[in-house]
Amino acid sequence: MLKVVNVAKKFGELEALSGISFEVRQGECVGIIGPNGAGKTTLFNIISGFMKPTVGKVEFMGFDVTGKPPHELVKRGIVRTFQVMKIFKTMTVKESLSVVNDNVGWLIDQIGLSGKENNPVRDLPQGDLRRLSIAMALAAKPKLLLLDEPFSGLSPREGAELGLVLESLRKNGLTMVIVEHKLRELFNHVSRVLVLNYGRLICEGSPEEVVENRKVVEAYLGVGYDGS
Repeated sequence: MLKVVNVAKKFGELEALSGISFEVRQGECVGIIGPNGAGKTTLFNIISGFMKPTVGKVEFMGFDVTGKPPHELVKRGIVRTFQVMKIFKTMTVKESLSVVNDNVGWLIDQIGLSGKENNPVRDLPQGDLRRLSIAMALAAKPKLLLLDEPFSGLSPREGAELGLVLESLRKNGLTMVIVEHKLRELFNHVSRVLVLNYGRLICEGSPEEVVENRKVVEAYLGVGYDGS
């Protein structure tokens, strides 16, 4: 479904990404991890059309979509969320969703906000806001959903509620790529993990393989990480 081929990005003399290549198959849920400054956000920006690579290409559903603007990629089925949520906070949940999609009831059920559709968005707790932002992305009917740190700032209970939403989406066959710092939460939902460090892909494998990889342990996870 998604194919990233030898993508590199330079900002002046700074090489943010170098030689990144990977594929995401339809129905997969893939995680991307790495320390701050590893290039995760830059990679997401390139895939979603907010940034052009210096070299390399991005293919989606067999078409070269490198450098296509975000609105065109959304029409093709690539939709992303942002770590800083963009939501209509002066509206209710129902009003916010009705701006982007007519099937509001289905969206509310998908994200587990039934009974809160008339609540003002500004009064929602962080976990509900995060799920609402995902609902707004789902309103665009994505074939590929890119999630930027969905568990960031959530309590354990809120994280568990979000996890149920992601698991439901995965079981329904939605292809997802997730950038996340909270590894335990991420590893519960992905079948494969890509690890970036200093703009390079240093490891790719299952969560179990990643936590045992010496390069990953040294670069990111820390010697004391036991995966429990």
